[in-house]
Amino acid sequence: MNEVRELKAKDLKTVAKMLGKLKASNVAEIFKSAETASPMQTGVALFQILAADVTDEIYEWLADLAGLTVEELDELPAATPVDIVKELVSRGDWKSFLASLGTMPKDSTPSRPAMAGQTAK
Repeated sequence: MNEVRELKAKDLKTVAKMLGKLKASNVAEIFKSAETASPMQTGVALFQILAADVTDEIYEWLADLAGLTVEELDELPAATPVDIVKELVSRGDWKSFLASLGTMPKDSTPSRPAMAGQTAK
């Protein structure tokens, strides 16, 4: 498996766009669990919810994180997407990434997400 790259600002936009396609109750559950669960538990919960509703988008994002095309990811062992998730959520910046998502106002658009600490205009 390729090395999983560090999270970037563009990942906030990607994940916010995916979260926008989910039911509000699912999104609330993700952020509620982030307050009490370990980063690994929160990451697994996030990816389970996303995979159920936005399968193609999450798959494309996982491929991007690993520096692969979707077609290349398709040819790797079945455990590879899970390995990418495990690698991602085991890092120290995962919790701050989730916190950044939690500060995005509801009217943020995928083309212009709010930055942590800023309000939408």
